Amino acid sequence: MTPSSLDFIFNPRSIALAGVSADASKPGPAQWYLMSLIKFGYPGKIYPLHPAGGEINGLNVYKKLEEIPGEVDYVVSAVSARHTPQLIRDCAAKGVRAAHLFTSGYSEIEDSSGKQLEKEVLQIAREGSVRLIGPNCMGIYCPSGGMTFAGDYPDQSGFPTQPGPFALISQSGGNCIYCIREASERGLFFSKAISYGNAADLNECDFLEYVTDDPATEIIAMYIEGIKDGERFKRALRRAAAAKPVVIYKAGNTETGARACASHTSAIAGSAAVWQALFNQLGIIQVNGMSELVDISITLAFMKPPQGRNVVVAGSGGGVGVQAADDFTGAGLHMPFLHVDLRRELHGIYGSEAGSMFRNPLDIPPLGSVDHHLMALRTVADSKDVDVVIMQFPLDLWALSRRTVLMERFIEVVTALRESISKPLAVVLHYSITSQARRLEEDARARFAALQLPVYPSFSRAARALDRFIRYHDRHNCV
Repeated sequence: MTPSSLDFIFNPRSIALAGVSADASKPGPAQWYLMSLIKFGYPGKIYPLHPAGGEINGLNVYKKLEEIPGEVDYVVSAVSARHTPQLIRDCAAKGVRAAHLFTSGYSEIEDSSGKQLEKEVLQIAREGSVRLIGPNCMGIYCPSGGMTFAGDYPDQSGFPTQPGPFALISQSGGNCIYCIREASERGLFFSKAISYGNAADLNECDFLEYVTDDPATEIIAMYIEGIKDGERFKRALRRAAAAKPVVIYKAGNTETGARACASHTSAIAGSAAVWQALFNQLGIIQVNGMSELVDISITLAFMKPPQGRNVVVAGSGGGVGVQAADDFTGAGLHMPFLHVDLRRELHGIYGSEAGSMFRNPLDIPPLGSVDHHLMALRTVADSKDVDVVIMQFPLDLWALSRRTVLMERFIEVVTALRESISKPLAVVLHYSITSQARRLEEDARARFAALQLPVYPSFSRAARALDRFIRYHDRHNCV
C-alpha cells in the first residue's frame, strides 16, 4: 500500500455513525460525533445508524448498514466492543473503505478476551478490505476534508475549520485534543491530526509515511507510546526527518510509565536510551511533554532561524528580568551585556536610566511613549551582538487602572517592531494570575497569533523552545 492511498480516510464522501440513538434522553459518543460533523460543515453524506431506527436532527436513523442507499466510504463505530465483529462484517459487505473504532475494550485491557476480540476484528477487516483506525481512539481531524472529532460536549467549542501546515500523529486521544486546542489558540492550524489508539491495523508508520508525502503538511509532530514495527518505523522516520521538521514526544520512559502505556493502548514502550539515540541520529526534535511539543512547533512555524544564540529580553520589571536571565542562560542561550555605546543611545532616547535598566535584560519604562520604545528597540535589534529579540509583559505586575492601557501599548509596540526589524522576534506573556490578567492575555495572544508571532506563557518554555529550534537548524544546515 502506498501512503497516497490513505487520502480516502481524510476525505470520505460519506460517513455512517454506528450507535446514534434517536432517543434524546440517551446521548452518547455517536451523537457527539454526529453533531460535531454537522457543526463543522462536513460536506458529504452523513448516515446515523442504530437498531432502533428513528430520526435525529432531520436525518433518518438506519437500522442496518445495508439499508443505507448509495455508497458509504467511512464508518465511525461507537458501539460496544462485543458488537464490532458484526459491524465490520457489514462494512465489508457494504464496501466501506475505512472504519474508525472509538470504543475501548480490546488489547489494552488485561483480560485476554480483549486481545482475542481485537484479532478477530482485524481478521474480518482484512478479509473484507476494510482499513481500521483504532480501536480505542478519537479518530481523524482534517479541516480541508470536513473531518472532526471535537465532541459536542457542554461548554466546549469545536475545532477550528481553518487548515494549516501542522500534522499531529497521536496514540492518545486526550493528548491529541489538548494539542489541537493549544496550538490553534496560538495561531498554528492543522493539515491533519490522527488519534490512532491501539493501532490494530493502520499504525504510526502508515500515518507518518502519509504526512511525509502530504503537500499540505510542513511540520510533523508525534505522541508515541510504542510502535508495531521498529525497522519500518526507523525507515519512515528517516525519510520524514529528511523532508520536514519532526517533533516527537515519546512517553512511557520509566517502568511505571511503560506499564501505563500497556494499559492505555497496549503499547510496548521500549528503552528510553534507545529512543533518544535514534532521535539524535536522525535529527528528530525530542520533547518531554505536550506543552513542549506545541512550543517548538509554534517556533518552527513562525520564527525564522536566528544567526546565533545571543538573546535580548526587553520589557518591564527588574526581578522579572533576573528570572529571564536565569531561564535563558540555563537553557544554553547567551544574554550578552550590551555595549556601552548602545547603552548611551538608550540613555539619549529615554533621558535617564532611573527606574530602568539598559544592560540585558532591558527593564524599560512602562509609561514611555510608543515612539520612544520603538526607537530604542530598533536600536537594540540592529546591534551585531543581538540575534533574537524577546519582548515580555508581566500581566499582573501593574495596577489594575493602568494594566489595559499598558497592554495595548505593548501590543502596538510589538506589532510595529515586527514590521521594522530583521531579527527573529517572540513574545512572553506571563504572571497572569487574576481573572482580568488572564482575559488580557487571551486577547493579546489571539492578536499576536493573527500576526504569526510565537507567544509563550513563561521564560522557561520560551528558552527551551528556542534552544531546540537553534539546535535543529544548526544540525540540518550542517548535514
